[in-house]
Amino acid sequence: MAKRRPSKPYRGKKSGYRSKGGGGGGSALKLRKLDGDRGWALVPPPSAEEMSDDIAEVHEMLEHGELEIATDELRFLLSTCPELLEAHVLLGQIALETDETKPADIELARGHFGYAFQLGEKALTAASCPGPLLGAEPSNAAWHEAARGLAWCLEKQGRRAMADQVAATVRKFDPSDPAQVAAMLDDLRAGGLPIVELG
Repeated sequence: MAKRRPSKPYRGKKSGYRSKGGGGGGSALKLRKLDGDRGWALVPPPSAEEMSDDIAEVHEMLEHGELEIATDELRFLLSTCPELLEAHVLLGQIALETDETKPADIELARGHFGYAFQLGEKALTAASCPGPLLGAEPSNAAWHEAARGLAWCLEKQGRRAMADQVAATVRKFDPSDPAQVAAMLDDLRAGGLPIVELG
């Protein structure tokens, strides 16, 4: 596991998802064409690929309810590799965890989900990728989960049009909507769905 260093807590982008453009620079994520014309896959930078064991250990921490330790580890991993989509997704999910001492931090969750979603969008735009970017492909799964979390947060904050835009982007790149973003929004609007489940 990567050694932890003292660092300022990572707070994500508090401004959250921006619907147009979204700042300068590109994403360190790249795309590769899948065999058999099955679409495309997000390719993380080498530093992210080297952290798969660390992410597996974070999942174990979460299974044992060690949210604070998992949060510290994820923040450290992001200080080394900000493009680690799964770390952003997990931190977003942790931010939505509630108990008798703290409410869900929807703004923080939105920042993490939005940043991960935006990284994928930038990679797609930079490559002029027409899709598909299938959620069934393991390297694409975190982007689809980020979309679900982001849409949930936006809906809860009353930003329906932005939530719908996220859902439309997902359907553009995978019409099957593997993270069920559109169905989740329909359920929320029809009377409620529990907070995004951890893991």
